[in-house]
Amino acid sequence: MQPGNEVNDQRAGRSFIESARRAQIVRAAIDTIADVGFGKASFARIAERAGISASLISYHFAAKGDLIEQVVRDVDAEMDRALTERAEGAETYLTALRALIEGFVHYCAEHPAEMLAVGRIHNATRGDEPSGRRVAEYDASLQELIDMLREGQEAGEFRDFSPRYMAVTITAAFQGVPGELFAKPDTDVAAYADELATTFEHAVRRAMRGRRKNG
Repeated sequence: MQPGNEVNDQRAGRSFIESARRAQIVRAAIDTIADVGFGKASFARIAERAGISASLISYHFAAKGDLIEQVVRDVDAEMDRALTERAEGAETYLTALRALIEGFVHYCAEHPAEMLAVGRIHNATRGDEPSGRRVAEYDASLQELIDMLREGQEAGEFRDFSPRYMAVTITAAFQGVPGELFAKPDTDVAAYADELATTFEHAVRRAMRGRRKNG
C-alpha cells in the first residue's frame, strides 16, 4: 500500500533526508548486484549492506523493479554529467567526439561496480518488455549523439554519412567496453580510449584533399 496524501505531505518536508536515504539505498544496491549478482540481490541483502532495515527500503521503493530502475537512471545520469564535463570547452566537433569516446572508456574503468551492476541488470531483464521510460531515455541519448554528428557535418568537419547509423555504431562500440575491461583488468585504459577514439575519428572526419604537385 502506498502512503496516503497526508503522509506524502509530511514526507515532502523531509525531501533532503529522503534524497540522502534513497541515494544510500541505490549505492548499496549497486554494490550488492555487482558483488552477488542480480538474482541474489534481495531487499534483505541490500539492506544489510546499507545498514538499514529491509522495510525502510520498501518505504522508499515499492518493489525491486522500482529500485532497479532508479539504479539504472542514476548511473546513466552520473555518466552523462561526467562525459558532458569532459567534452565542455571543445573547440571542434571532432575534439568533442574524441572527448566523449575517451571519457566513456575512462568512466567505465573508474566505476567498475556501476558498470558491472548495470550490465547484470540488463542481462537479467533482457527478455522483459522495455519500459516506456527506458526506451525514451535510450532514444534521447541516441538523439544527442545524432545531433552532434549532424552538426559536425553542417560545420564541414565530418564527411557525409547517416548520423543515425553512425550514432548506433558508436553506441554499440560503447557496449563492448565494460566487458573488455573486466576480461582484461590489466588493460592500458589510456591506450584503449585513444584507439577507440581514433577509430571513430577516421570514420567520421572529412578527408583532407592534398594538392597535386606540379613537375
